[in-house]
Formats: sequence, C-alpha cells, structure tokens
Amino acid sequence: MRSAIVACLLFATHLHAETTLSTPLLNIEEELANISTTCLSYPEQEEIAGYTLGYRMAKILNVYLISEAHFLIGRTELRAALGMPPRGPWKRARILKEEEILAAPTIEEYYERREESSSFLNLDSGFFLEKNFPPAIAFLDKRFPAIRGIYRQEFRNAKKNVDREEVDSMVHKFRDVAIRIHKAVSKMQDETTLCWYNNEKEVANLE
Repeated sequence: MRSAIVACLLFATHLHAETTLSTPLLNIEEELANISTTCLSYPEQEEIAGYTLGYRMAKILNVYLISEAHFLIGRTELRAALGMPPRGPWKRARILKEEEILAAPTIEEYYERREESSSFLNLDSGFFLEKNFPPAIAFLDKRFPAIRGIYRQEFRNAKKNVDREEVDSMVHKFRDVAIRIHKAVSKMQDETTLCWYNNEKEVANLE
C-alpha cells in the first residue's frame, strides 16, 4: 500500500513538472506592443480609480496610478521569486548609506534595506495611499495579465539559494523589466489620449 502511495506521488510530481515545463513562454515584445496600442475606455478609467472619480478626472490621475501599480506588481513578483515574505504595511522610505545596507544581519533584512532605499522598489508614493492601489492592480491583472506574466517569466530563473549577489542581480533585472513595461504603459496613455480626441463617442461605448 505504501509503495502504491509513493508511486502515485512520484507520478503526480512528474506530471506537474511536465505541465510546468510545457507552459508556453510569453512573446514579450508582442505583449508589450499590445499594451502600447490599447485605448482605455471611459468606464475602464473609472474602474482603475475604484469608481471614486468621474472618467475625466480619473484619466488624469490614472497616468500616475497605472504606472505605480505595475511597479507594485513587479515588486510583488520579485519578492516571490527571491522567496521573501509578502511586504508589510507601507512606510516612508529611508535612504540608507551603502554601509548600512551591507550591515544587514540576514539576507531578508538585506533585501528589505535594498528595497527601502531604492526609488524603483520602495513603496513611498507621493500621489496615492496604499488603499488606492487594489482596484488598479485588479484591473491590470484582468485587462493586461501579461504585465504580471512578464515579470514572473523574467524572474523565473532566480536562484533557490538566495545570497546578496543574487538579490542585487534580481533588483537590476527588475529595473530593466520595469522600464520596458513602463514604456509600453506610457505609450498606452498617449494612445488613449489620441483615441479619445479622435473618436470620443466611440470610446464611450467601448467595453
């Protein structure tokens, strides 16, 4: 009986591994192009803002909200790839000296200090509160699941045994990926402005 259970477990593990390995990789350039050419509708602008603003005011603020939201998605995926625990409550950034970062007693604390001291990684927003982000992140995950998928795909080769060198390497990779996504998101904002200007009535009816 015990042998049968072990055999079943081994088979399930093998099957899971095959499924994972057979998952097709995203065509990142294609996905970024799709994002950059998207025109967001009036209802979508209101959804991003959590239905707290009308579409015109929402569009103005969403230029910043969407940008910060995709960075937050990337930070979440970076933590997961490095095996770090989920982030705690937001706090004001501290710009630490390099020697203070290097003095971290554990690899987790080393990452926390790197994150807190990096303008790319810290959660200190001058525009929004933490409660403003869940609707925007939920929208991006629904409308553009490739954003999270790209971060996850680019971080998939993170080492299991994380050391300081790996943290620094992954933080550098995060910057590279985030910049590429940010460019696509910025182009989407420009496309949306042009789209609204050229065909306002049609945009209002987009789902």
